Amino acid sequence: MNHLNSVLLEGVLTDDPRKVELPEAVAGTRLVKFDLASDRYFVGRNGEKKVETVFVPIQCWGTIGDKALERMKKGMTARVVGRLRLCRWLAQDGSSRRGMEIVAEHVEFRPLRGTGKSNPAVEIIEGENGESDSAGEPEVLYCI
Repeated sequence: MNHLNSVLLEGVLTDDPRKVELPEAVAGTRLVKFDLASDRYFVGRNGEKKVETVFVPIQCWGTIGDKALERMKKGMTARVVGRLRLCRWLAQDGSSRRGMEIVAEHVEFRPLRGTGKSNPAVEIIEGENGESDSAGEPEVLYCI
């Protein structure tokens, strides 16, 4: 039985999406990554208003990644629905590292303000032709 692994995150792109070149072992797959900055506003114990920002890496595989690379830009507000994925890698000093990323299954975004559209509509990116969230994603856990 699968356990629930679902994430909904909204934030602002901190940079343009970037295509990741993968090793030959996973040739033919397409991976695009971007980071979202998501703010949480709250009132501290002393009544002071505070903000906490988290920066979350997003993985987009297959056609979702292709469309994100083509249509999304730094500064856009985006909403991502996906799942958490544990990534492991070796650092340059040889130590083992790990972190969490979100694998996108559905992405919504709004064009940047000042682009000439008076009321920019939300654009939606999803896989095509029944493509699942793991389309193009290698079976081997590999993060860059």
